[in-house]
Amino acid sequence: LSYAHLENANLRGANLCGANLANAKITKEQLAQAKTNWTTVLPTGKRGFW
Repeated sequence: LSYAHLENANLRGANLCGANLANAKITKEQLAQAKTNWTTVLPTGKRGFW
């Protein structure tokens, strides 16, 4: 999912555990609604939680 444009997507309850979101266009609010874990690569390129 790197470089994905998810600005207007409803991610409530979405399982993003282990997903590579590097450089993805996603808000902190969207990530807060989705399920993530320490293996999720955040848009900043780092692993972990917000």
